[in-house]
Amino acid sequence: MAKSIRLKEDACGICHAVAEDLCERGFRIVTYERPKGILARIFDGRGEVVGEGFDIVWSPAVLAAEIDAGVVPESVASRLRAEGLSSDEDIERVAELFGYGRVLAPSVVALNEINALGGRTVVRREGLGVVSIFYDGSGNEISRSPPTYCPTCAIVVNAARTDFLAEKIKEALKGARNTGKLKYERALENAYEVRGGGVRVTIRERSGRALAESVLGCCIAYATVKAEIEAALVSGRSAELFKAYCNLCPLKHCWVEKPMGALGNVVLSRLSELGVDVEVEVTAEGYIIAKIPDDGVIEGRGTLCSLSALTNMLLREDARKILKPSPAKWSAREGVSDEDKRAEAE
Repeated sequence: MAKSIRLKEDACGICHAVAEDLCERGFRIVTYERPKGILARIFDGRGEVVGEGFDIVWSPAVLAAEIDAGVVPESVASRLRAEGLSSDEDIERVAELFGYGRVLAPSVVALNEINALGGRTVVRREGLGVVSIFYDGSGNEISRSPPTYCPTCAIVVNAARTDFLAEKIKEALKGARNTGKLKYERALENAYEVRGGGVRVTIRERSGRALAESVLGCCIAYATVKAEIEAALVSGRSAELFKAYCNLCPLKHCWVEKPMGALGNVVLSRLSELGVDVEVEVTAEGYIIAKIPDDGVIEGRGTLCSLSALTNMLLREDARKILKPSPAKWSAREGVSDEDKRAEAE
């Protein structure tokens, strides 16, 4: 498995790379909604469970199952447990906000509350994960999350640890429709096939009947939501917004054979190296916006995750203004730069 892992792609990229290796070897990956989050299981070719994991949403739960299955090198797995997965305490806190593996709605409420204070939300890479930091209108730090799987996870974990935000979220979402709860009550299963950087999701009832079959998306999270829309589990404005974003997206993962989160993490890694803060907010239309400081406005938009917004930003703007690449320094070995040498060494 080690050959597929690139640390620069962080927890999200590692999760998807290992998942693709597993699928190529005939393993099955499934997830199930539960009241406190998501249960993920990995089955071998004989149908035996070889790995099981639990986390606040589908992707980190799959990563936890991969680690449990022993297919991630221990040197990396030990870091991911601390920098990519949620603690039991944070899983409990997040479940109290909305539950059933739903993290986007709580994170949007948190972002809007911070914006209403005149504050801002920043995400940074830390280790193999992402941290979020809330600031008030005076620039004072309110709270920060531990490193976790992705920006949305970091934001919702941070909010769950911040009393006034947790209360605002619970109040705002009281009585709201929870698709995860509906899926739990119907005992639905999400099955994943990861190939060529893309993810196909099938949602099945306990009887085996497919409500949505082999729905293609650019990562575990996006593909699951697309499958939920196909299965008529999500409808109305949320479904239309999601479809509109996917149709306007300038990147189709199948062209580069990389999941969206892996690409976004490479961008976030470079910005963190440069000491550039990425600000996250939500628009009135419901899009997640990632912004970085510049003479003008540099921003990208996503629907579920600011990693996709960072990828969107890179494709819509001048990449030189975002990544500020260092000039190539050529070595004595003709035609091979120092950067290429380092890449060869990896």
